[in-house]
Amino acid sequence: MRDFQDRLAEQPNRYKITEDGGGIKYATIERADNPTREGAPLNRAAFMALQGFQETNTMFNEDGSITEMNGAGEPLVTTFNADGSITETFINTEGVVIAKKTIFQEDGSIQEVFV
Repeated sequence: MRDFQDRLAEQPNRYKITEDGGGIKYATIERADNPTREGAPLNRAAFMALQGFQETNTMFNEDGSITEMNGAGEPLVTTFNADGSITETFINTEGVVIAKKTIFQEDGSIQEVFV
């Protein structure tokens, strides 16, 4: 486990530029790439969540499935299938669905497949 910390800068986006002749100047750099999507931030909250450290609300459903709702309101539903496999389905705030099925093989191995 690792306790990731966000970088705290007194002057964000400020860079020191050292010229070949040794002269120094400072500049503030701003992105101007016109993104079509901002993308996920790489920060403490994201890295801690990857390790399982995030705010969740867990509900045990009447059908035997388990729903974990994270702090962003995104559900992860774990379903225990009749064939002994387990399906985990995650839906993000944009409606994108990611699902994984865990299959327990007769030889004791485990197979995980995206569905």
